[in-house]
Amino acid sequence: MGRSVGRGVGAIIGLGVVLAACSGTKSGGDAPDLTAGSGGARVSTLPGVGGFGVGGAGSSSCVPGTKRCDGQNVKTCDDTGGGTEIITQTCLPSQTCSNGMCAGSACVPKTSSCKDGAVWKCDDNGVSVFSEQCASGLFCRVDGDNATCSAQACTPNQAVCSDNVATTCRADGSGVNSGGVDCSKSGQACDSGQCRGIVCKNGERTCQHGDVYLCAHNGTDVSLLAGCHSDEVCDGSMGSCRKKLCDPGKAGCDGTRAQTCNEFGSGWAAGSTDCATDGKICVNGGCKKQTCAASRSFCQDGNVYNCDSTGTSSTLSQTCNAATEHCTTYSGGSYGYCKTNDCHAGDSVCDGNVIKVCNADGSLPASGTPCGDTQTCDNAQCKDRPCVPGNYFCKGADVYYCDFSSPFMYLSQSCGSDSACKAVGTSGASCAPLSCAPGSTACIGNKIGTCASNGQSLSAVTTDCTTTSTICTATQTCAKSATDTIGSAENIEVISGSNLVADVIDVDSTRKLTGLQTQFAFKGTRDLRWIVYELTGQSFVAKYDKVTAGVVGDGSFVVVPSGALSYTLSAGKRYALGVVISGGDVIDNIDTTPYVTDVSCGTVVGRVISYYPGSFDAFSVDPSYLTQMQVVTESP
Repeated sequence: MGRSVGRGVGAIIGLGVVLAACSGTKSGGDAPDLTAGSGGARVSTLPGVGGFGVGGAGSSSCVPGTKRCDGQNVKTCDDTGGGTEIITQTCLPSQTCSNGMCAGSACVPKTSSCKDGAVWKCDDNGVSVFSEQCASGLFCRVDGDNATCSAQACTPNQAVCSDNVATTCRADGSGVNSGGVDCSKSGQACDSGQCRGIVCKNGERTCQHGDVYLCAHNGTDVSLLAGCHSDEVCDGSMGSCRKKLCDPGKAGCDGTRAQTCNEFGSGWAAGSTDCATDGKICVNGGCKKQTCAASRSFCQDGNVYNCDSTGTSSTLSQTCNAATEHCTTYSGGSYGYCKTNDCHAGDSVCDGNVIKVCNADGSLPASGTPCGDTQTCDNAQCKDRPCVPGNYFCKGADVYYCDFSSPFMYLSQSCGSDSACKAVGTSGASCAPLSCAPGSTACIGNKIGTCASNGQSLSAVTTDCTTTSTICTATQTCAKSATDTIGSAENIEVISGSNLVADVIDVDSTRKLTGLQTQFAFKGTRDLRWIVYELTGQSFVAKYDKVTAGVVGDGSFVVVPSGALSYTLSAGKRYALGVVISGGDVIDNIDTTPYVTDVSCGTVVGRVISYYPGSFDAFSVDPSYLTQMQVVTESP
């Protein structure tokens, strides 16, 4: 098998006959522009040789990828198997089409040979391709596996082949001696100057040891043409390596079709049964009824079963204790498990806000009797809610939370003796400092009088400023405007640029805000944005802002007024009054508890620091700190 094709001068290579006849190449001229029609990748330029095309009339169903001969054309069945065939190769006149391939021009890949005074090289498909026309006075000569143009036609006195006659080279190397042994008379073929037994049809491809072999050396030997990879098989009908699709000769499945693998493992043999026609599935080459969801678990007779990978059989996986458990599923019913009973069979229970009657197996039914929007399910009864679910509210002096289920409400925060529960926004409440000290003189609602025992209202009014269109001040007098100082310069801290710092006030006297003022220490220039936030629901929402630009500092504390402002602060609402610093950090004066909480328009409850622009809610208020600030108000 290690011998090469065409070692003798004049070895018959079918492809060379036509090419030499049509080339008209002169000694030393260019090679003819010809390409062998092999593998569908080349189109012959010889007269009368066709290119690509669709199979002719009379085509019927075929196995995808299979090849057959139609005269000199090799036709391949398309991927659909619907009967359409494509001409993928047209054999040359010197070739014959056999078993779906062109034969007669066989050679060993990567070798070369001589024909009609020219060098022909064997390509990777085992087809001779013109390489070089020897110049005048030179001969094409074969040495081993290689052919070259030489001054001698052969090696002097060497055994060679002249067609199918075994002879020798002349002593001067100018050609072969006449006479010799005609190998055909003994039913043999000439190879390397000797008559050898014919073992195969020259040019035929076969499968040996899982690889593709080519019959060469004039039919006296075979050579490896292509080694198939581990995921490929040798297809003898096509003489090529193909993707392995199945185990040769074994039954298998092609989707829903039960089929048998061909003898090579490269595809399915003709004929199949579509299991889907009878509502079945294909399993190991047979049609079976699917009884469960493949590779999933399910409930059956109160226990857990596992379905096999094909969905055609199941086995007991877990036995549920009927007294305390029941089988149920999760992940959309894909997996089953034993679950502890939800309830006692026949009992009415609450499942969220729905009344349900327990099933006989201890599970809850999917539906029941829902309670109304203002009700809750409690002890299998629909009861009216005493509060709004999810809200905080005041009960006495403390803060309570309204739950979505029984027991409806619970204590959230117990307010100390110096504070009391106060409604915040539309759905909240918190402990806030008392508006005034019980028994003291206080200003609430622009009225001056005696602070009541609850610290939130007046028990007696001595002066009503509203009758004179004035407001009460921190000194318990009526005036056109009031200036309140929030906090003292007890300590300092650094406020980062682009941060908001604001004091939070519960307003009990409707006022018109006309100005704010604070003190910062910094070097350079800063822009200050004065902002009024109003608590809406549980979130503070910006309602008003004004920019003071180009404020210059020298490192010491600078009093920074906002200038004229105009915004109405309404009684009963919570506000955050503050400023955003742009252009760098500043040092701020702060006050820590205990601090004075009452101002003429309401009660100070704490401070907020937040990145701007950003958002903050009622729970962002820190009751331990205040920023020193002046607030100027007047009658609305």
